[in-house]
Amino acid sequence: MRAARRARIVGDADLRQGRCLEIGPLANPVVSPEVADVRYVDVVDRAGLVAHYDGDPAVDPDEIPEQHFWLTRPDGTVSTLAEAVAADAPYQHVVASHVIEHVPDVLGWLRDVAEVLTHDGALLLAVPDRRYCFDVHRAPATVGQVVQAHLDGDRTPSARAVLDHFMRAVDYSAEQAWAGEQPPTEGSHPLDDVRRLLARQRAGEYVDCHVWPLTPQVFAGLMDDLLALGEVGFAVERITATRVGDQEFYATLRRLDRRREPAAAAAEARSALARIRSALPDESPSPRSGDTELVPAHVVADLEQQLAETRERLMKVRSARDRARRERDEARAAATAAEAADGAGLVGRLGRRLRR
Repeated sequence: MRAARRARIVGDADLRQGRCLEIGPLANPVVSPEVADVRYVDVVDRAGLVAHYDGDPAVDPDEIPEQHFWLTRPDGTVSTLAEAVAADAPYQHVVASHVIEHVPDVLGWLRDVAEVLTHDGALLLAVPDRRYCFDVHRAPATVGQVVQAHLDGDRTPSARAVLDHFMRAVDYSAEQAWAGEQPPTEGSHPLDDVRRLLARQRAGEYVDCHVWPLTPQVFAGLMDDLLALGEVGFAVERITATRVGDQEFYATLRRLDRRREPAAAAAEARSALARIRSALPDESPSPRSGDTELVPAHVVADLEQQLAETRERLMKVRSARDRARRERDEARAAATAAEAADGAGLVGRLGRRLRR
């Protein structure tokens, strides 16, 4: 299961080429030392992670690996990713599974990742789709929010992010979403808890939350806007649709060549991204009949995409089958011709002997 998911996250990237940095592996690293030459980085060191997740049934402390780097300094301040790993950079691949949605300043974070990558390095992402998790009631992230967080210099999730997360989060799974169940209207965090968390945030604590609710189309749109503004140094090579029954999508971002003129590189990247966006399923909700939703538009689109992929594979199989049949028929015809030629030659030789 872990190998299959790693393959979906990595896509066509070869992790054996160059060194790899995984951000926030917690107790379930995507990349193990057996797979690649990998380093791990998180907000705190392993001891801090074990203490933070003590008693959390979803996290096995024994599975948390040693962190090579961490962002929190001895004085409690938080460094940037680029500052934390500077002595060990650059890396050919940076892997981040369910990380980007937590990052307080995602624009600054993308710039940090670009800084620690080789000139042609790639950022490999697994991202939760807000439609299939506790973020279902939240509005999608906007480019204005992304730029504002960067201008504000957010090193910890903002009051806006903490309130949006804890006020709107509900107990809702991917299984329920794909089964067509309506999400609950009652939030999963009591108001007193929300107030305490906001107070902690205002006191300067790092209150972890989903800062950026995303979907494949929303993420593609944000990247396009940031490329248009000249604010990001990545081209988008891949964004997948969220698979039916799943709750995450995958993306590959390739660092722009800094030797090129920035505007031309960004324009080329936007053109490629437009093709990727056009291939993604439409995420607009399907029409309703009374209070009953018909088959959701994203389900139909995803199934149609899978059907198209199946048809394409079938066409390739049929083409290979037809080619094999042609080659077989040609071989048989050649063999028949050869046998006929041999037979004619034998008859001729016998005739000559009889005439003697």
